[in-house]
Amino acid sequence: MSTTHYTALVDTLTSKFDLPPDEATPQTSLGGSAVDSLALLELSLILEERLGFSVPEGALHTGQSLQEAAEALETLHASQPTNA
Repeated sequence: MSTTHYTALVDTLTSKFDLPPDEATPQTSLGGSAVDSLALLELSLILEERLGFSVPEGALHTGQSLQEAAEALETLHASQPTNA
């Protein structure tokens, strides 16, 4: 798992979605962190801007742990062409 993607995810959840930092563990689920389907869309848009690649709808879901979500972001990032 890339620490960059995990850190961006946790930083966004703690700063924009009021997840207490002590509750942000790799095993915490996105759904358990008070992120609903509407918030997932907002989270995806924030991460797109912050990380610089597309996060399509459905890439993140409430059943994912933070670690699984970070791994999904890493996979998405690796699969997208770089902008030169």
